[in-house]
Amino acid sequence: MQEIIQVELFKNSEAVLKKAVHLSPSYQAAMKNAQLNFKILGIPSKKSEDWKYTNIAKNLSPRFYEQKVSLNQDVPKLIIDKRGMIIFNNGIFNQFLSVLPEGCELESPELTSDFYDTFDTLNFAVAISPLTLKIKKNTTLDFPITIVHLIDETAVNKMVSPRLTIKVEDHAQVSFLEYFTSSNNSTLQYTTNAVTHFFLKQNSKVEHVKIQLEAQSAIHIGLTNANVARDASFQSITLDFGILTSRHNLNIDLNDTGAITSAHGLFVLKKLDHADIFSTISHKLPQTTSDQLFKGILGGESHGVFTGKILILKDAQKSASSQLNKNLILSKKAHIDTRPQLLVHADDVKCSHGATVGQLSKEEEFYLESRGISAERAKKMLCLGFAMDVLQKIENSSIKLMAEKLLLDNFQGNDFEI
Repeated sequence: MQEIIQVELFKNSEAVLKKAVHLSPSYQAAMKNAQLNFKILGIPSKKSEDWKYTNIAKNLSPRFYEQKVSLNQDVPKLIIDKRGMIIFNNGIFNQFLSVLPEGCELESPELTSDFYDTFDTLNFAVAISPLTLKIKKNTTLDFPITIVHLIDETAVNKMVSPRLTIKVEDHAQVSFLEYFTSSNNSTLQYTTNAVTHFFLKQNSKVEHVKIQLEAQSAIHIGLTNANVARDASFQSITLDFGILTSRHNLNIDLNDTGAITSAHGLFVLKKLDHADIFSTISHKLPQTTSDQLFKGILGGESHGVFTGKILILKDAQKSASSQLNKNLILSKKAHIDTRPQLLVHADDVKCSHGATVGQLSKEEEFYLESRGISAERAKKMLCLGFAMDVLQKIENSSIKLMAEKLLLDNFQGNDFEI
């Protein structure tokens, strides 16, 4: 089955390329090269160490969405501030609804032959609407830019492939909320293969909050990649509220002295949900710093996976890195696989990592119930308290308020059972 899907994906990617006449000849040539690389790499199987807990080929859509954006689209919900919004409909950039704030401008699509993995390669091979956004030097925005990925019924049983590159110039500061959702989260079935690249120049600062709110039967594969320069800061928060299968790849390169990153995340899973977070942070030069906190709440027969790789190269002396993964198991049939990994090649560093798996505290449940709170509500309150540690890491107050509301709605929904 996997080989059949792989052949179909390659054949259909060739059909997409034939229609990409609006892109430059050099970009089309790069897409062709990516297609050939995908043919060689193929779809990863559970035999691969990086994918051993996730069977990603099982429900992939073998066809690609390649239609134009309709002019009849409405502004999606969850837009924090209409002064800054980037909208993708079924993976295609919607220039008619998007609004760029002052200090931001579009550039020509970025050519590349250097890919993170096979899905990054496949994304480049078929992303017919790649977008490159530049945040100009010294730009500081006091409101977040919302990036919306909205899927509708025309993309059912297809793969959507949004590709976004964000270049942040020297001394610029900006926050992004990027969320993925659909027009009908209870019925639609499709695959999202999304790539978001950040390039931070000297002394710039970026906060990126990614929220997965896709249709329950969807497959989500997402890469967030960041290259962080001298004295720049990249903060990443990943929130996953559970779908059939999701895989979040987070890759951060601290490329120069003083580069800082904090990468945090939370998944809340129920029923048969599956979420896989694969994080890699590379310290390449001295005095770089990273901090990670990832949490999981698992109910029903859900399965969560966390892999956290910290790589400190020989030249990255006096660097500091900490990583913690904590998981709350609500059901006997829920399961978590956690793999914190330290790969240290320098001898003058400060590093720590840890992982915990536990259940709700009976003493805390009893305390709340003794105050007249129902057993179900007491458990949800404790789950909320466990999760809020991650949400409190969000610096932008508008994004934090929205994330808190989404988390509350998730716990209060009928699908969330303890």
